[in-house]
Amino acid sequence: MVRPRHDKVSEKTIRRLSHYAMCLRLARNDGTKVITSRFLSKRCGISAAAVRKDLAMYGDFGKQGSGYEVDKLLGNIERILGTCTSPPVIIVGVGNIGKALLESGLEGTGGYRYTAAYDTDPSLVETTISGIRIKHPDDIAREPGISGAIAIVAVSPGHGQEAVDNLVKAGCRSILSFNLEPLEAPDFVNLRYVEVSTELDILTHSMKYGEK
Repeated sequence: MVRPRHDKVSEKTIRRLSHYAMCLRLARNDGTKVITSRFLSKRCGISAAAVRKDLAMYGDFGKQGSGYEVDKLLGNIERILGTCTSPPVIIVGVGNIGKALLESGLEGTGGYRYTAAYDTDPSLVETTISGIRIKHPDDIAREPGISGAIAIVAVSPGHGQEAVDNLVKAGCRSILSFNLEPLEAPDFVNLRYVEVSTELDILTHSMKYGEK
């Protein structure tokens, strides 16, 4: 595993590394073999100095004046992020958001894949969306490898806590919630939210003050 030269890496750095990986995959698909920090800077909308600083935290991945080999740099970043063996992803709630997530897929994300989806709607259970058969949430406890999966919660408002409790009871330790209602989970569970309003606030602030 590639380890940082410093004990603590900020979440902002991890976010930027994920963005670099996405840009590198696109560059690889375009047939690009070697890139520079300026290339990543332009593609990712991040200063070249920040790119060099982020990468330098983990080692010397390029040569001065020669740039970075796309495949090698991408491989190193994926090892840093731990996505060389990405965990499976399951979805709880196949309404508008859940269905859109299944249909859009996870291609280009570095190996993530949807492996299961659950909903309480009888009209959805046993149907198939993008190759994934929809099951009832009661089946979550029988999902193989649930402790090593990431669960996305996208249920109807007011049902988020029930979904989280069900996942935790089944052994899930990583949950990403599209439900913005306050949810509770034990300390050993990593619970995060997709907060569109926060991202809009950040963009609005950037528009007002001209920041990135």
